[in-house]
This record gives sequence, C-alpha cells and structure tokens, in this order.
Amino acid sequence: MVTQPIQARPLRIAYVIKEMVVGGSQTHLRQVLRLLDRERFAPVLVCLTGKGVLLDDVRAMGVPLVAPAAGLSFKGPALGMRILATARALRRLRVDIVHNYLLRANLVGSMAARLARVPVVLCSKRGCHERRGFELIGAKIGNALSDRVMVNADAVREFVHDNEGCAREKMLVIPSGVDTERFRPLPQGSYKTRLGLPEDRRLVGVVTRMRVRGVVTRMRVRKGVEEFVRAIALVRRDQPDVHGVIVGEVNLDDELQGLVHSLDLDDHLTLLGRRSDMPEVFSAFDLFVLSSHDEGMSNAILEAMAMEKPVVATDVGGTGEVVRHGHTGLLVPPKDPQALAVAIAEVMAQPERARAMGRLGRRVVEEGFSANWMVRQMEQVYLDLARRHGGAVTVTAHTTA
Repeated sequence: MVTQPIQARPLRIAYVIKEMVVGGSQTHLRQVLRLLDRERFAPVLVCLTGKGVLLDDVRAMGVPLVAPAAGLSFKGPALGMRILATARALRRLRVDIVHNYLLRANLVGSMAARLARVPVVLCSKRGCHERRGFELIGAKIGNALSDRVMVNADAVREFVHDNEGCAREKMLVIPSGVDTERFRPLPQGSYKTRLGLPEDRRLVGVVTRMRVRGVVTRMRVRKGVEEFVRAIALVRRDQPDVHGVIVGEVNLDDELQGLVHSLDLDDHLTLLGRRSDMPEVFSAFDLFVLSSHDEGMSNAILEAMAMEKPVVATDVGGTGEVVRHGHTGLLVPPKDPQALAVAIAEVMAQPERARAMGRLGRRVVEEGFSANWMVRQMEQVYLDLARRHGGAVTVTAHTTA
C-alpha cells in the first residue's frame, strides 16, 4: 500500500502583464499558458491594457482573460484606481497565486494582490534594464510585496540585486526555455528562395521582438541594429556573398536608409518585418547574430541554437550562460561592430566548424533550456509556495495498492 498526496483542486493562477504585444516576455508567457498542467493549475490572464496581438493566441488556448480598468493610465490618481480595480478582479476570481510580468504589472499586480489578500505573489524580471527615479521606486515596491522574484538568468539576478537592491536569496533562477519540437532542424529546402533571396547568398540574420514605448529608433539602438549593419559591411569586404537579414519591427527610416546606402548594402540587406514562420526563417540562415546592448536571456538565441544554427553574440546579460564560447558560437563585446565582424567572418569561413557548433547548440538547448523543463520548474515553485504561504493547496491522502 502506497499513500500519495492528491491536490484537491487546481491552483488558480492569475498572470498579470501590461500588454500582450510581440516581445520576449510575452512569448515566454504564451508558452507557459500553453504548457501549464491544467489538471493542477487553472490560469487566467490579467492584461492591464487589454491590448496586444498575442491575446488571440491566449483566447485560442481557452485561457480566461480579464482587463480591469483597461482605459486608465499608470500615473497619478488613475494608477490608484487601476490598482483597486485589479484587486477587485483578483478577489472575484479567488486566485491562489498572482504572477506578475514586467515593470508596471510587477507594481500594479503586487499591490492589488496584497489588497485582495492573495496568498502567494511573484514578480518576474527578464532583462538587465536599469531603473531610475519613479521606475526604480516602483520596482522596489513590487519586489518588497512579492514572496519571491523569478529571474531567467544568473546575470539578471546579479543585476537586479545591484540595481534594485533585491536580496539574492529572494530571487529564483529559472532559465528561459523554447519549444524544441517546433524549433528543430527542418528537411532541406529552398528556404532562402521563399524569403525572396538567392540561394547562393549566405545569410547572417538578427531577430528582434522588442518595442520600446513604440519608439522604433530606441529599440533599434538597444538591439544593436546599427552595429549589425556595419559588421555586415565589413564582412563583405572579404566575403561578398554574405547577406544581412533583420527580422522584427525595424523600419527602414531615413537614418537607417542613409547608413545602409553609405555602406553600399542596398542589395545586401533585407528587412523581413515581423514573421510567424520563424522555423522556416531560421532554416534560411547560415549564422545567427545577437548584437544587443543588453539582454536577460534571449529567446531568439535559444530558438536559433535549437535549429542547429551557430551563433555570434554580444556577451551581455545571460547570453554567456547559453552560448559556449568557441563551442556553440562566439561571444564579443557589445557596441563593437569591428569585433562583431571579425567573429562573423571567422564562423562563416569555417563551414564544418559552424555545423559542429550548431549540432552542439541543439544538444545544449535540449538538455537545459527546453520550454517543458522551464514550465515544470515553475509549477514546482507554485506548489511549494502555495503550501508554505497560507495553505492555498489543500492536500488529501490517496492510497494505492
């Protein structure tokens, strides 16, 4: 006879986020909602603005969606009204756990959860973004009101400790994960032609899913797009068949157009915009590049590695926890187009080594950065905290022969 604990009912978890636009944290949260064990957990999404193209995906999963006080701002008296409205929604939903994502939700969700007497509150930090002024105050309040702060890299934990003063022991590190079934090597095909590019070009691609307050230029700077463009121009001096590809919300405005033209890249750089067929896009790449000035742990790097693509990346945030320098790719300093170009040229000049890097990269992701593993780790955190704080989980005995 074996006695096993049985959870009496699914834990109700409210995931709070400002908006579900296309971004790294939103893509991560979509994966969590898709993979969460529905027999043990009942998720609901609290989208503070009620906006974002990924909300359709959330609805398709059958996840309930609420948007309390969606039209209010996050400043002045409206902020207080928003917090109260969110607290009322959490009480009505009778949630056991609130898990907040990103700066504004970390503040609003944590305060609302405490007002609603939710037993367990978590905040998430997924990048190394320096906070100042009111943003720093808001981040500290969210941290203080949370039971634990979840981060996706050791580097993020150290950054949040240094910048926001959050105690290391309060933070939990659960690395990002990707869907290794969706992102896996595809059969050989004319993927470059499908992108409208000649098959004889060797493609070096960068992916950005980030928008910064809707200002494309600021996003472009943080993602190192200019450094990438300059590096492609330098590589082409000795390897003229190299072609740069940028995926994401990057517009060819006058400033970027002028740079591209001055570097004679008009016919050697393609902006693909936002894509939903990323496995096919990665299949067209010969090399993936991350040129960011700061990162937490890049989903795009994990996806590229899962597709067996070699990587050249700036050594920022948690990137060095994923990319094994000299084995799965090369790491370079940020904001240095010359160093980026040297690394790109080195990998592109050694196709056998590049393929070996890609194969090892796939194994690294499978062993430590799969989405399933990530979500199982999160589920265990929820169960442990629920049992520890307020008895949110009722356990009954189940006896088996």
